[in-house]
Amino acid sequence: LDQALMGAGGTTLAARIRTQFPVALIDEFQDTDPIQYRIFDRIYRIVDSTPDCGVFMIGDPKQAIYSFRGGDIHTYLRARDATAGRHYTLGTNFRSTQLLVQAVNQCFNHAERQPRGAFRYVSAQHGNRVPFHAVQAKGRGDQLLLGGRPAQALTFWYLDGGDAPVTAGTYRREMAARAASAVGSWLRGAESGDSALLDLSGQSRRLQPADIAVLV
Repeated sequence: LDQALMGAGGTTLAARIRTQFPVALIDEFQDTDPIQYRIFDRIYRIVDSTPDCGVFMIGDPKQAIYSFRGGDIHTYLRARDATAGRHYTLGTNFRSTQLLVQAVNQCFNHAERQPRGAFRYVSAQHGNRVPFHAVQAKGRGDQLLLGGRPAQALTFWYLDGGDAPVTAGTYRREMAARAASAVGSWLRGAESGDSALLDLSGQSRRLQPADIAVLV
């Protein structure tokens, strides 16, 4: 499709697709690679924002930084520049506790005040192209108890190798073992009722393996 759109009949093909699909919604846009974006741009002429069609790109630039699933931060930045003045941000987190959202806001607001910003994409030429937006929280109806007490909203772990550098393999093995040990400790605490989820009515239930997720 990319080759066809760039070929002799590309303009006609783009118009035909645009007529058939006048509105496109691209979710998880941060995973878009350069070829995919070129296709979208060729069809919908993103920078022109023409009134006969609409293209909506929904994504998280902070994920694009890490190139998940072939995503490309430079593709995201191209799209951001092409849509200047037409950006919208979801202002409420619907998944996390109020305290966790406050902790994340505090952490990244501090980083945002550094010369290159929280995500190090501030430049004299372009300004801050990946800004951090603090959000509100809807909150959750339950609270995690560990050791019979409310769990901290956010905890940072670090691996100190002293004067020697820590290799990626060593880091992954050591931190995976520490994470597994922590999860095991929480679940053992559930047997005695020390690890639980407390709801708004004051009722609690034991923490279960299904309540825990590990994101890597």
